[in-house]
Amino acid sequence: LRNIALTAPYMHDGRFNTLIEVLDFYSEDFHNSINIDSKMMFNNKQNRKLTTDEKQKIIAFLHTLTDTSFVNNTSHSNPFNK
Repeated sequence: LRNIALTAPYMHDGRFNTLIEVLDFYSEDFHNSINIDSKMMFNNKQNRKLTTDEKQKIIAFLHTLTDTSFVNNTSHSNPFNK
């Protein structure tokens, strides 16, 4: 999850541009299928949805995993772009 706030778009197909869109999907737009983890299906069946406050707290936590000094360190840049 390191630097997740900097890696949009999200999901396997890039359908979401923001972390809030991802949380909205898992909280509200989620559809059960045989490929979904049973814990996710249980939460959906119980109609458990994240509150706006919970979503904001999750995103705040994810932003703590952003390491701008790492991202901007030229030692980690592409060696072929010189």
